[in-house]
Amino acid sequence: MPDNQPARPAPGPRTGLARRAAEPLAWWTVLLAGYLAMASGITLTEITVGALTAAACAAAAVAGHRVLFTADRARRTVPPVRLLPALAPLPAQITADTARIIVRGAPGGRWTDLAVAPGPADRAAATLLLSASPGAYVGAVDPEHGRLRVHRLARGPSPSERRLRRAGLVTGPAREAP
Repeated sequence: MPDNQPARPAPGPRTGLARRAAEPLAWWTVLLAGYLAMASGITLTEITVGALTAAACAAAAVAGHRVLFTADRARRTVPPVRLLPALAPLPAQITADTARIIVRGAPGGRWTDLAVAPGPADRAAATLLLSASPGAYVGAVDPEHGRLRVHRLARGPSPSERRLRRAGLVTGPAREAP
């Protein structure tokens, strides 16, 4: 570093503390504002309920963020590019599944076991994307054996499930049950 430029001070403990406090405060503010925007009237009760609920949700968001994005980050996250192909057919699938259920109802369905990619982030992404449409949902997760127990209304895999397979998030079915 040239002599004429002042050295940048090392971040002190207050910088880390301020950064750690800013995240939950930001979550709390956004969540409370969203709650109050949807409330029919802003009363002391609504503000109290919103503030307490926002605090609990902010704590959960910060805890989840720290679990997923701290040590060993490369193994714990799913790159967004990997999820884009699976997200593309989701709106159309949700619309089609909803229309199918309205017209035909939702009788029966089948359970199947799918193998899921290792890692908590892969498991979470696969569970969320498989359960996003009304035509299927993940009923159980077995992290020890890397399996998801999925209930489907349709006989075969959905377009989203096929894309999740291509992305490497799920494989299978391992076995089907009535």
